Amino acid sequence: MSDQIVISGAAGFIGKQTVAYGRLSGLKIRALVRKKFQAPTIWQSDPKIEIFARDLTENEDLMSVFAGASAVIHTAASMSGNHDQDTVLASKNITDSIVRSGVQHVVLVSSISVYDVAALKDHDTLAEDCAVCEHGRDAYSSAKLQQEFMFKEASKQHGFTLTIIRPGAVFGPKRAFNSHIGAAIGPLIAMIDSGGRVPICHVNLLAQCLMHAAQSPNGVEKINVVDDALPNRDEFMAAFRDTGWPKLALRLPLGFARFLAQITPDLTTLPSLFNRSVLEARHKPLQYSNALMHNRLGPVTMMPFEAAMRQAIEIEQGLIK
Repeated sequence: MSDQIVISGAAGFIGKQTVAYGRLSGLKIRALVRKKFQAPTIWQSDPKIEIFARDLTENEDLMSVFAGASAVIHTAASMSGNHDQDTVLASKNITDSIVRSGVQHVVLVSSISVYDVAALKDHDTLAEDCAVCEHGRDAYSSAKLQQEFMFKEASKQHGFTLTIIRPGAVFGPKRAFNSHIGAAIGPLIAMIDSGGRVPICHVNLLAQCLMHAAQSPNGVEKINVVDDALPNRDEFMAAFRDTGWPKLALRLPLGFARFLAQITPDLTTLPSLFNRSVLEARHKPLQYSNALMHNRLGPVTMMPFEAAMRQAIEIEQGLIK
């Protein structure tokens, strides 16, 4: 078997960093993108990167992409678009092709959004042994649950090893903010805070973990990936405000937000402040464990949060390249 690793969604936010880390590690990469023009031009001059353009939502030939590969890292998914097509259907097509091509190891990028946060008490620690939801709290988490189920069933039936990576809120250049902080209202932010940590995961850390997981098959396992020194919401906003936004932070006590959510219908169409399950998932004061990440996927390196946020902001503002 070759030592080539396939990365789906390679032109995306997570995929690009994973390709970059793989090449820094001297590995051969097959970059699977939807359109060839999405691939960075530097890839085309790299003899150890093969670019394959395929639409995963279509019944296109993937056998030539996967044949002989040592592992597949599946990062392709939708954050806010058509989850049924871009996450669920794409995953079905990927798993079908993985099985037919005989790939022996798969790394799936899932999300901590699959956990049943309602089952946890305030200030509990979220770790891999916590329960997952029966149904997703929104379209994104529902699609991630379906995606995990699909890959686990395929692994059980066809015998390939599977590592499910559940990252926190992935951040980096051009994606510095996340919904665990609060709701944006024009120049303002409504912050809901009652302690706990913000479950962030720098994109470079995630790329390292994905590539390490691709090279260390170990049956079927689930691993949470978050940074070491997680900030609280005040620390996050102190670092983020160098972007110039928000102009003002309005603080809402978590107890008051919970009261509002209790007296309004529990509908996914309502803003997050009024949706009980979304409110708890984003704002319940929790701690987050990454002990298994270090044990299974280390060693990893990461910048302190403030330095990583400053770098992300400066890159986005064009101050550094």
